[in-house]
Amino acid sequence: MSASDRTLIMPDRFRDPYIFENIVAMNDTVLNSGGVIDMSRVAFIEPYSMLSFLLMGRNYLRKRGERIRLVNIPLQINQYLTRMDFLSRDIFSVSETIPDSMVLKRNISSSRLLEIVEIPNKERQSVNVIASVIALFRKRAHGILKFWMNEEVVDYFVTVISELCQNIFEHSMDTGFLAMQTYKTGNENIARLVISDSGIGIRKSFEQKSEITYSTGAELIEKALTTPISSKREFGYGLCQVNAITERLKGSVFLRSDSSSLSALYNRKDGSGKNIFLRNDLPQFDGTQISISLSS
Repeated sequence: MSASDRTLIMPDRFRDPYIFENIVAMNDTVLNSGGVIDMSRVAFIEPYSMLSFLLMGRNYLRKRGERIRLVNIPLQINQYLTRMDFLSRDIFSVSETIPDSMVLKRNISSSRLLEIVEIPNKERQSVNVIASVIALFRKRAHGILKFWMNEEVVDYFVTVISELCQNIFEHSMDTGFLAMQTYKTGNENIARLVISDSGIGIRKSFEQKSEITYSTGAELIEKALTTPISSKREFGYGLCQVNAITERLKGSVFLRSDSSSLSALYNRKDGSGKNIFLRNDLPQFDGTQISISLSS
């Protein structure tokens, strides 16, 4: 069997950022695979997993000069990926297209999401894209934030979108992606904003800042999120502001960079009162991936 005939079967691990670590652990296998991925076991995909998988496909395209082919995509997954503009980015190819009659329409039900948007790494282009994203978010905010709706919450998310997207052209040295969606899992409604890139990562962006000391990548992520430090200017309030807003809204933050991550769960605490959890033992995955979530 030739390399091009080998098929990699994806497990059903696209349900949240924590479970998706099972897919990240397969990153090297994906990069060295024959370029065919079987999606038949995947029953659900949420925005963070979707964008991280998109980055995996882009990394493969950059390394190999060809697109991964997705096969045996369940209909509901194909409909969702098509609706979110995942399949229109020319990063993956698909074996099966869905009939026009089964494509999810962009009607009033679309008001609960923001399709995938590419955030450029050039400031002038990025500013224009961010302005367009914010305008679209304001237009759809009543649907996206239906369970948390007030104008203050809308303004908070405008700030979060602006700050996190700005980090892409200021720090990542690469283009990134944004998506947002409100969806139901079990009895819980979740609004999730995701902004991800596969750039240089947080540790490398701070490597010229010798005055900022840390022992692990996760400790640096925590400092960046909870103290006003910046790799580009004397003081940095972007991630701090995002963190403060998420805490005020009793939401959660998952921030991953390289092989480290931070989870800030402001909607609950363990028995010790702790709500920030650090990890440094994760599989290497380039760049920075951020999920901001509300639940009700």
